[in-house]
Amino acid sequence: MKKVHSFELNAVPPYSFDLTVHKPAGWWWATPYEIYEADVLWTAMRIRENLIGLKLESLGAPMKPRIGCHVYSESEPREELKGEAQRSIRRALRTDEDLNPFYEMALKDDILRDVVQDLRGMRTQGWQDLFPALILVVTLQMAPMRRSSHMMDLLLRSFGDRISFEGREVTYWPSPSKIARTDEKDLWNVAKLGYRARNLKSIADELVGGFPTMEELSEMPYEEAKGRLMTLRGIGDYSADLVIGRMGIPLDVWSAKIFHVLFFSKVPESPRESIPELRRVATQRWGEWASHAFVYILNDLPRISQRIGFDLTKF
Repeated sequence: MKKVHSFELNAVPPYSFDLTVHKPAGWWWATPYEIYEADVLWTAMRIRENLIGLKLESLGAPMKPRIGCHVYSESEPREELKGEAQRSIRRALRTDEDLNPFYEMALKDDILRDVVQDLRGMRTQGWQDLFPALILVVTLQMAPMRRSSHMMDLLLRSFGDRISFEGREVTYWPSPSKIARTDEKDLWNVAKLGYRARNLKSIADELVGGFPTMEELSEMPYEEAKGRLMTLRGIGDYSADLVIGRMGIPLDVWSAKIFHVLFFSKVPESPRESIPELRRVATQRWGEWASHAFVYILNDLPRISQRIGFDLTKF
């Protein structure tokens, strides 16, 4: 691949490139096979059916943040694709997001006060591309993390796309069209998806048929975007909240234990049954910033555990 486009993004300070693309909880920015070294990320993105390589690098300090963005492709992309790539990268890096109101609220909150100091400048997840987000939530359903990671790895190794640029190789998620063409039995047997194979293939068919893009969903009101996602096979309330990443607080059995300890100082007897009450308390306590509080807390569990004297990482 050759470099076909470069530009810079300015971010609303404070902004931490390191914490945004290389979060403490260990989650990747775009793909598990991206490469991160000293404030430089080599990764990939799919703009509709066009797979591009990306080199993203921090060029400034947290209070004067600038990000250099370099796009690599096999051929010269059309101008409209360059524009869409730039908008997608900006959205996924969340450079336009002003977190200062969140920090003002958090500094008055007993749970969040130290957390926002630990992770100052970190942006929450902003999906570059819709299908990888949907692959994630489908493989997370009704499975321990080890099982989910294994399914995702098999999908990437067996159906993903490999690209090379600047002497580095990155493997990116399969396209919806590739999964739509794949036999459901192969998804079941090769990627070990089980019943999820039918869900993922149905979702791929819907996306190929003209479902809204991640960019289009991001411009919709929260409830409208969530409603559209929930029309997809196997995508319920929890999964839709994970994909949208705006106002919802996507609690599951694992995270319900963590937040029950933080709110009520004890482990719940029935984590699943406690979820509605936990959502109510979180929304009442943090309002429009509940989803940010959720992500910040889950990325700071070791230090929160030290402060409260209870190991939240054991769940």
